[in-house]
Amino acid sequence: MKFDVYKLADKYKLTNTETQILKYILENNQQVLHMAVREVANINFVSAATIIKLSKKMGYTGYTDMIYRLNFMMTSRRKNKERMSDITSFINDIPVEILRDFMEHLKMHKNHIILVSATGFSSPLAEYMERKLLVTGFRIIRTNAYAVYDKNCLDASLVIVVSKSGETDTIVKLVDYANENHMAVLSFTGEQSNYIGRRSTVNIPILDDKTLDDRNLQSNYFYARVIVVFEYLMSQVLEELD
Repeated sequence: MKFDVYKLADKYKLTNTETQILKYILENNQQVLHMAVREVANINFVSAATIIKLSKKMGYTGYTDMIYRLNFMMTSRRKNKERMSDITSFINDIPVEILRDFMEHLKMHKNHIILVSATGFSSPLAEYMERKLLVTGFRIIRTNAYAVYDKNCLDASLVIVVSKSGETDTIVKLVDYANENHMAVLSFTGEQSNYIGRRSTVNIPILDDKTLDDRNLQSNYFYARVIVVFEYLMSQVLEELD
């Protein structure tokens, strides 16, 4: 299991030795509950005083408080991961090769200009994707301007679009321009057969609970599922890029 100990080390200004001790405690959080401070010290070739100093540095009252609090944190993390597995279970219904193709295109165009577009209820999804890609180092621009796609004046190489119906006129036109200018198109649409899906380089079909609810008057988890799938794909891409 990976731990972001370097962020903790930076926050508490830990030395390399203290960082190593913290990492050991996190990786063995169940075992250290039954270990005395001297046992942990001997295994890490440090003194008990060094571990006690570490606990104080991190704001705990002492060694015992530290290991129990860190254990609680790790237990909560495991439970959250189990709940996340339930939330993302529907991803298993999407063909693995489609997910893999999407990720490969994102990695391939990491240093190129990427455009993202959506309208209506999908607009917030495009904004979210733009911000996520920006903070993770991608060159991303969110725009629905026809002129940008028509002449590809920004020299973009990849387009990401979201359309529940897969037939949204505005997005259809942008996808057609993208194809004419040899830009790869990654799309999130409903599962039903649709124009945008057919014209995409990679189309990720997302379960749409209410395909006939054009005005989105009823509860529909399509939009939430798009974000979940996008976050899942981004986590995989960023891990592979690292």
